[in-house]
Amino acid sequence: MKKFIVIIISLAFVSYFSLGWYFSSLIVIPRRSQPDPQKINAFGRSEPIEIISEDHLKIKGSYFKNPNDSASCGVVISHGWSGNRVGGLVYAPYFWKKGCDLVIYDHRAHGESEGIAGTWTVMERKDHKAFSNLLMRKSALVASQIGWIGESWGGATVLAAAADNPEIGFVIADSPFKGLISAVSERGFKIYGNFLIPFFSISYFFVEMRSNIKLQETDIELLASQIQIPTLLIHSQSDQETGSWQSVDIAKQLNPALAIFHHNNWGSAHCKDIRDFPLKYEALIEDFITQKVANWPNL
Repeated sequence: MKKFIVIIISLAFVSYFSLGWYFSSLIVIPRRSQPDPQKINAFGRSEPIEIISEDHLKIKGSYFKNPNDSASCGVVISHGWSGNRVGGLVYAPYFWKKGCDLVIYDHRAHGESEGIAGTWTVMERKDHKAFSNLLMRKSALVASQIGWIGESWGGATVLAAAADNPEIGFVIADSPFKGLISAVSERGFKIYGNFLIPFFSISYFFVEMRSNIKLQETDIELLASQIQIPTLLIHSQSDQETGSWQSVDIAKQLNPALAIFHHNNWGSAHCKDIRDFPLKYEALIEDFITQKVANWPNL
């Protein structure tokens, strides 16, 4: 009887740790997709670029030199989870028409970039800053002439990066999460329901171990209170993947003198406002630039 009980307990422990490892894999390992070269060159021929991350990964990207030399501006665009740099191109037309140079890149563990696991903005924010520095060198720009744009995972990334870089011109974040725990809990409950509750602790333990991060480092809501540059936050009320309540909480922490939050009720899904209503979306960007960054890029 004792042997049977020991076997049952052992199997329970193995199952518990195995499921914790499985759930942690869903949290830190994205589905990898490769960027389409034809879509990358949508604005003309791009130049392949790369940075070496602090943890020695090659992070790949594309640089677009705008033929309009009368403008001195640039933007670095950050895509979402399980996407690639092509996803950032949807935000490019407004700034391309303004004459800005562009940088898009594949997050670590995405697209052509090296890496196995994501770090929920902890290392991604540093990667993003490195591409911004590269853009400054290639286009002879200063930091205030550069804007940062990101959607979803990338939106959280640019907000986190902005907290440490007050010299940047502005930041635009579409549909970010407010932290690892909030994002995982929201999506996890939708898929697995209450079955997931016993596995949160062990899953987060493995997440911290595999990504070499601490959960508190992923708290975008907390970091938002430290952002001291013009910030445009946009989130669709009908987002069923990353609930817009997360941006509502982030917006409460932003400096009201510098930030605008559009809680859109256009009926679009996650990060689809700009895809469904590009002209309306560009109008929001134009209004933000006019109100909060009036002299950009000549600050």
